[in-house]
Amino acid sequence: MIVDGYYPADIRVRKEAESLAKKHQVFVVCCKKESEKEREVLNKVTVLRSITYKSFTEKGIIDIRIAINFIHPKFYKVLPKIVKEFKIDAIHVHDLPLAKTGYLIAEKYNLKTILDLHENYAAALLTWFSWRKNKLVKLKNKIFFNYDRWQKYENKILLKYDHVIAVVEEMKERIIADTNIKADNITVITNSEKKEFSENFNDHDISFFNNYKDKFIVSYVGGFGPHRGLQTAIEGIKEVSKTIPNCLLALIGPANNDVKNHLENLISTHNVKDNVVIYGSQPFKDVVKIMTSSHINIIPHISNLHTESTIPHKLYQILLSKKPLLVSNCAPLKRVVSNNDIGFVFKAGNAKSFADEVIAINSNYSKAENKANIGYQLAYNGNLNWEDTEQKLLNLYDNLFS
Repeated sequence: MIVDGYYPADIRVRKEAESLAKKHQVFVVCCKKESEKEREVLNKVTVLRSITYKSFTEKGIIDIRIAINFIHPKFYKVLPKIVKEFKIDAIHVHDLPLAKTGYLIAEKYNLKTILDLHENYAAALLTWFSWRKNKLVKLKNKIFFNYDRWQKYENKILLKYDHVIAVVEEMKERIIADTNIKADNITVITNSEKKEFSENFNDHDISFFNNYKDKFIVSYVGGFGPHRGLQTAIEGIKEVSKTIPNCLLALIGPANNDVKNHLENLISTHNVKDNVVIYGSQPFKDVVKIMTSSHINIIPHISNLHTESTIPHKLYQILLSKKPLLVSNCAPLKRVVSNNDIGFVFKAGNAKSFADEVIAINSNYSKAENKANIGYQLAYNGNLNWEDTEQKLLNLYDNLFS
């Protein structure tokens, strides 16, 4: 496996690697933090932290180089040595930026190839930087990270791979429509969670919002990017507060200055300073506290090309918390939640629809708890868990080598 990120920090990469290690020798080639070992074995996965960046600037320069010729110079240099040293049979590439690099190495050494798409990368480029103010950054993104360029690249490079992994059914359908790749050559490996994650909620003394004990807590945990729909929730909470005066929207996650300023301006514009609180990043132990001590956990994604073909890990984590869930009607979210009757759905980008659902949940909370219990049962005893998903991954590799 190759990933331009850290291991085991990347949840998706870690789950896949550990599952495959049950039947195969798995090596993850990734980036190295200063405090980490260059080589170590974690849960039967050999981690090779062969990629280092001297600075944020160097990383940015390499990103531009990748955008020019779609080859990562550092991975391209180290991979041949690793392939020969460990007698590698297949290369599993995580996400689009490393796709050409991985394919060229595989072609040279006659390796089987799998491209694992975590998201619609080209579409994500339309969203990720839309709140950025720096003119130089905006110019760089316009030239090197524009949608058309990366979408054409994806359509071309996908055809070269033996097998493609999509994160949701909607992505698989898009790939087939865009490239005519046969459905049998695409496997959906979604971001479901391991059953053992539920053990994080076993501690009953886990209140996070000690300063807001009298509040009806509506929580969001995750990134603060433009596609996350936080603007909808902030606007919607104003309407909610008219019916539920003690409601509190808690936003938890990392945010650069541009994003935080944007959200604070929205809070001021909609006059909801008493009903919204922004937290910074929180340690994992507190994330589970937040989920279980909230009245509603929300995933309010806006609808765009990116969000219509991906799904967050936290959806499945929330299910294991046994707490009510509210999501926008982006296709993957709506499909999972509505088809299984495990939560509530509002119209993406529609603040009134968001408010209506929050008010409805509050007015009949026992109904919301019943849906949450169904979600837990499916996530623990049903098919909405990693134990079910990993069988598809193992079957993919069985067929790849058969």
